[in-house]
Amino acid sequence: MSKFRSLRMLALAGVALLIAQGGAMAQTVTLNLWSELSAPPESTVLNKAVEMFNAANPGIVVKHTSFENTAYETALRTAFAGGTPPDIAEVNAGSNAFQYAQSGQLMDLTDFVKPIEQKLRPGLETMYQYDGKSYGVLWGLKVGNVLYYNPVMLKEQGIDPASLSTWEGFMAASQKFLDAGITPIAFGDRDQWTGNHYFNHILHGILTKDEYDHIGLQTLDPSITSALKWSDPKVVHAWEVYKAVADAGYFTPGYLSDDNDTAAGLFFAGRAPFYSTGSWGVGMAKANGAQNVALTLFPPVADSPEPTAIVTNSLLFTIPTTTKDAEAAKKFLEFLTSEPVQKLYVEENFDLSPYQYDSSGWTMDPMLRQIAGLLDNAQNASPFLDMIEDVKCMQENVNEANVAILTGDLSPQEAGDMHQKCVTDLRAERGW
Repeated sequence: MSKFRSLRMLALAGVALLIAQGGAMAQTVTLNLWSELSAPPESTVLNKAVEMFNAANPGIVVKHTSFENTAYETALRTAFAGGTPPDIAEVNAGSNAFQYAQSGQLMDLTDFVKPIEQKLRPGLETMYQYDGKSYGVLWGLKVGNVLYYNPVMLKEQGIDPASLSTWEGFMAASQKFLDAGITPIAFGDRDQWTGNHYFNHILHGILTKDEYDHIGLQTLDPSITSALKWSDPKVVHAWEVYKAVADAGYFTPGYLSDDNDTAAGLFFAGRAPFYSTGSWGVGMAKANGAQNVALTLFPPVADSPEPTAIVTNSLLFTIPTTTKDAEAAKKFLEFLTSEPVQKLYVEENFDLSPYQYDSSGWTMDPMLRQIAGLLDNAQNASPFLDMIEDVKCMQENVNEANVAILTGDLSPQEAGDMHQKCVTDLRAERGW
C-alpha cells in the first residue's frame, strides 16, 4: 500500500505540474507601444492595425499610447534615460532613431529585418541602418520632392506642364508669370524647414545618391566618410541655385515672414501657380477644397546624374533592449509590414507604402497614385538631409543658413565653408 500511495502521489504531482505549465503557457504577454500618431487618420490607422494584430494573436496584447509630437519627444527621451522605455517605440527614421542606437538602447534587428527587406523598396536602408546594423521596420513613406502647380493658370499663360520636367523649364515658366504680373512660387520660410527642403531637393538633384548619402551621414555614422566637402563648388552650387530663385523675384513677397500654411493658402486660392511640398500636399489640397491642382516631380537641375531620384521620409518602429518579450515584439513589427496592414495604411492615410506590394487594386486618390508612379519610376531614393545629418551641423548650417542666404547675410560659399568646418570639428571631437 505504501508503494501504491507513493506512485499515486507522484502521478498527481505530475498532473499538477502539467496544469501549472499549461497555465504559464496560457499567460498573455502585454506589450506597451508608444507613438506620436495622436491625430486621425494616422492614429486611426495604427489603432486598427493594433486591433487586427491582437485579434490574430490571442497570446499577445499590444496596448497603444499616443502622444502629441513635441510631448512625445520629451516623454520618449525621459523614458529611455530612466531605463523605462516602452516595449515597442515609434521614432522618426534616420537621425532620431540613431541617437538611441548609438547609446545601445535599441535591439539590433539585422537578422530579423533581412527577410522583410526582400519586399522593401530599394534605397530606403539609409533610414534604418546605422553602422551596418538594422534597428527597425519602416512605417509609411512620404515623397518629399514634389512640385504642385495650377494647370488652369499655366494654360492661361500658354505654358506646357511638360516643360516643368527640367529646372530650366521651371524657371522659364516662373519668369513668364512674373512678366505677366503674377509672382509664381508660393513660399514661406519663417520656420526655416521649407527653405531647408528647397535646398535639399536642389542638392539632391546635383549629387549622386552615394555623394548625397555620404555627405550627410558622415556626422552620424563613424563608418561613413565623404570625399565631397560642403565647401566644394559642386555643393555650393546648390546654394547658388536656391539664391538665384529669390534674387529673380520668383518667391511670393512675404517669403521671409510667412509660414508654410500661409504659402500653401496662396497656392490653393489660385494666387500663385507653383508650390513645392511633399506627398502630404495631396491631403492638404483635399482639406482646402482646392480644385485646380496637379503635380510633377520637383525639377532636377541641368545635368542631374539621377534626374528621377526621390527624397523620402518615414517613421520607424523599434524594439528597445528593455522590452519584456522581444519575440512577441518582433511578431508585431513583422505584422505591420504585411500586405493587409499596408493596404489599410495607404487607403486611409493619404500616404504611400515602403513595401512593394501590387497596389493596382487598392483605393487611392488619383494624385497619390501619380506620386506612387514617380516612386516606381525613381532611379533611387534617399532620406531628407535632416534625417541623416547630426542636428549640431544641420540646424545652423542648413536651417538657419538658408534664411541668411536669402537675406544676403551669408554668401553661398560662406555657407559651404561654415558647414564643412562644423562637420570637420564634430568628427574630430568624436575621434572619427
